[in-house]
Amino acid sequence: MAKPKLLKEVLKNLFSKPATIQYPREPTPVEPDFRGRHYADLRKCIGCSLCAIECPAKAITMTKIPPQYAEKVKKNPRKIYPVVNYLKCIFCYRCVTVCPTQAYTTTNEYKLASFGKITSEELSLKTLAE
Repeated sequence: MAKPKLLKEVLKNLFSKPATIQYPREPTPVEPDFRGRHYADLRKCIGCSLCAIECPAKAITMTKIPPQYAEKVKKNPRKIYPVVNYLKCIFCYRCVTVCPTQAYTTTNEYKLASFGKITSEELSLKTLAE
């Protein structure tokens, strides 16, 4: 008795559109307020470490600014900047809200897959190269 019902269901699904998103082939729609990759704009960052202190996942480490960029930093007397480890980050954006100078740049980028280390270091240093 169950076979005719099953056959009907198979034929119905065989000729219908898939219910899932075909991600690699079709871009996934993202909401404008989606919490994606974020990084510090080093032209605004004062190196106060509040973001690293407040991070619940301990995903932010304060790192020395490389010597070739040090002369470009005017507001940061300690010459340190936050580096977000996206593998540890829970994307709560507490760092963004606690920053006294609003130095964090937020994006809705969600494609973070990589074979290497995934951090905000490169994106932050690019803000000084501009």
